Amino acid sequence: MNISKQSILSKDLIEQLYDLPSINKLVESSCQVAVRDPKAMYVFMQRYVHFNGYAGSLVARLASSIGLSRDLFNNPDCGVIDEADRGMEIAAKVIAATIDEHADEGAKYVPHRTLAQATLKAVGNYAGLTETERNEIAVTPDWMVGVLDDLFRGYQGVPGNSAALIRAMGFHVASEILADREYALIDKVVRYDNRGKGFDAFLRTSDGKVKINDRQFSAWYWIVIHGKHQGSGVEVEHFECALEALNVAAAYRPESAQQIREYALQGFSDFAEIQQRLFREMAKECSELRVLELV
Repeated sequence: MNISKQSILSKDLIEQLYDLPSINKLVESSCQVAVRDPKAMYVFMQRYVHFNGYAGSLVARLASSIGLSRDLFNNPDCGVIDEADRGMEIAAKVIAATIDEHADEGAKYVPHRTLAQATLKAVGNYAGLTETERNEIAVTPDWMVGVLDDLFRGYQGVPGNSAALIRAMGFHVASEILADREYALIDKVVRYDNRGKGFDAFLRTSDGKVKINDRQFSAWYWIVIHGKHQGSGVEVEHFECALEALNVAAAYRPESAQQIREYALQGFSDFAEIQQRLFREMAKECSELRVLELV
């Protein structure tokens, strides 16, 4: 198959190669299990917030790893060594995603981590959990330790290692396109499929605000800023930047387009497997919690 280096990956190609509806189905069904019980929803959201809380830092690490690899991405048409390196052009397209993570423009430049804490706090209030109960849930389960280890290993790349960096860029592409649907499906299940019930009813009967660091934040903004039902959020823009980074990187590497594509798809597949494991384990934990509460 003849592949242009300017289109190593595209949304159409990803949709051809991966069964995204099945991937999204697990996300939706996991959320459906969680929303049946307030405490289970808190467990689900705590795990999801904890996992995503590392995204900004890991994207920054990947951008740094690319920027540190100055000798790897060179313009073949430029004969002067000091004028040829293009790593920072690629790194800039990667780091675009973490700018929002560290300072969200729509929320007066607070980090997404703060917005996530507001959402989690609201769900905890909805569940009526004490500080002690929330701290007990915050203890990281063994399965999550393994998920995070694989996330850290796959995302940051290795400075000076072109194969590892291309795989990490594919990993990043997967993170962005799958996250767009994750947030949208969570929004769908919580606010549309269960309109007027559960957490949606809680939001409607309260002012929908929670306080973090003496500032008021919308309890659901963290979700919809990333992705929303029948709409989109910043993850779509981040996905497009991630694709650009990968395709530009390919133009400055001597490997064949096929080889680069294989590296990128391996990274994409690695992240998809981690994401599916995360949601399977969250659904299992919520199901077991519900069984215990019914006994």
